[in-house]
Amino acid sequence: MILKIMDAYRFYARRHPIRFMLINLILVAAWICVIMGFSGESADVSGDRSAKVLVGIVNAIAPDSNVTLDNYKTNPGLFNSEKVVRKLAHMTEYGLLAFLLFSFLFGFRDLPRKYAYIIPVAAVALLGTIDEINQTRVAGRYGSLFDVTVDVVAAGIAVFIARLLTRRYRSKKRKTA
Repeated sequence: MILKIMDAYRFYARRHPIRFMLINLILVAAWICVIMGFSGESADVSGDRSAKVLVGIVNAIAPDSNVTLDNYKTNPGLFNSEKVVRKLAHMTEYGLLAFLLFSFLFGFRDLPRKYAYIIPVAAVALLGTIDEINQTRVAGRYGSLFDVTVDVVAAGIAVFIARLLTRRYRSKKRKTA
């Protein structure tokens, strides 16, 4: 199934290169706006969102736990788990951004492959740094070098997965050709 999706993706990219790149550029820009929107939220709003996600996860895994937004802070394990949820959110945001950037760069046929892997990670590092600097100007938030590191690791993982998928795709295509 993945081969069929990648075939369609490649076909569209080669048949409509300008449209393909424009769509990917719009997706990248929109996702950057989403990330910056989350970054600009106050600590209370951001914390409430993380708490809702955490309580939802706990109640999905253990419906009998009776965890609510009002009582989850009384359980130290759950209260500390909120930090994990926040870091996983960072990884998801920036991993997806790296994947979208990789997709955008796929449209540049003459771009050496190594740059298609390096540029998304470098762009995520830059945007992650800007994001953390921006958070220092938001009420109750602070910048964190650790968060930038998490963002870059997520980008590296996303690009690695993209590389594995493209390598596997090329290998399968050579076998069928």
